[in-house]
Amino acid sequence: MRGIKLTELIDVKILQRMQDAFSEFTGMASLTTDEKGIPVTKSSGFTHLCMDLVRKCEKGRCRCEECDRMGAIHTYENGTPTVYTCHAGLTDYAAPIMVDEYMIGSVIGGQVRKEPLDEAQERAMAREFGIDEDAYLEASRKIHFVDEVQIKRAAKFLTELAAVLSDMAYQNYIALQNSTKLEQISRSQTKRMVDIYSNMEKTFSLWIESAKLSLANHDPEAMAASMEVLVKNGNEILAAFGNTVEYAKMTDSGLSLKETAYNLQHIINDAIKIQRKVIRDKRNRVKINTSDEMSVCFFGDMGRLKQLMSMLVKIGNTFTQDGIIEINACTEKVDYADMIVMEVKDDGNKLQESDIAALNKYMQHVNMNLLNCTEEEEKSLFILRMLVEQLSGRILFESAADGGTVTRVIVPQLEMKQMRD
Repeated sequence: MRGIKLTELIDVKILQRMQDAFSEFTGMASLTTDEKGIPVTKSSGFTHLCMDLVRKCEKGRCRCEECDRMGAIHTYENGTPTVYTCHAGLTDYAAPIMVDEYMIGSVIGGQVRKEPLDEAQERAMAREFGIDEDAYLEASRKIHFVDEVQIKRAAKFLTELAAVLSDMAYQNYIALQNSTKLEQISRSQTKRMVDIYSNMEKTFSLWIESAKLSLANHDPEAMAASMEVLVKNGNEILAAFGNTVEYAKMTDSGLSLKETAYNLQHIINDAIKIQRKVIRDKRNRVKINTSDEMSVCFFGDMGRLKQLMSMLVKIGNTFTQDGIIEINACTEKVDYADMIVMEVKDDGNKLQESDIAALNKYMQHVNMNLLNCTEEEEKSLFILRMLVEQLSGRILFESAADGGTVTRVIVPQLEMKQMRD
């Protein structure tokens, strides 16, 4: 998150238009700044005192920026609109623009007065800034006097505006993160395929030499051993292709869904078959529980659902050794569809609550700094998140009461009898 700028997430033109509208509606000045209090937009409705006198001198400008920044920080810390008196004695208010708990900017409003003018104080301020006293005092007299109620109402409005900008920035941040991650994965594909091909070539070369030697010595046991090595290494190569192929399937044809009728039980069975080798290698067993009330046939993206189910089984198998991977499936009816609920419970060591919290947060924020995992695990989690998102679903990790971890995915699908109706 650090290093991301407000103007990278929201176009300056949009910030300017919203700021101008606020200033016109309230009749007060407004400005949008970055996280350091430095303006990123042109001022809206600024007074002559602030725009042409105070902010034109170095000392005054630095103090204004510091006031703007501190006002927004106080708003963030207190959770309420912050109304404060700036260094020049005017009343301002501020609201932070937030993304993922970080302040990336703020919206400032005000430049009004709620206390009587103190001419002696104004002249002293002018001398400190090196500004002509009479010109400074004349500009100060033109500042609007506004009562407390109007100021609080405008501050509340500004806070709501900042919340809208924060939401807009967050959505764009997530899109940027996804785009960056896709680019990183895409760049890694060429190297990955070269490595896989090199490994494959080496494996088959060794097997051929071993097989030739076994044939020359007329040794059936050695031939059988060579075949076993080939099968083992071949499966490892196929496993290495797994995530790359799944990623390619998702990106080759864009994000459009390919919906068709399917049997959910077949989806589950196929997912288990896909992972059968790795399940057998860890001496695990699979137990399937489906609700009696659940429909068998649905209409939706069968391909993505099968990929998703396969990855859930793979995750369950990762945490289990000589145990049981339990798959539970049921449906929950809502107005527009049936929500298919798929749970995979592993029989492994119970994850720490902090690890589970990090997994759930990752699924929302796509921040790999939250997790301590390998590159392959990172790719698996990213693809899992993409699949769930493309199916308009949601995913949750939680601890099982009797140990292990439950991965629950809920996706909307149409029951076939609804299609007939």
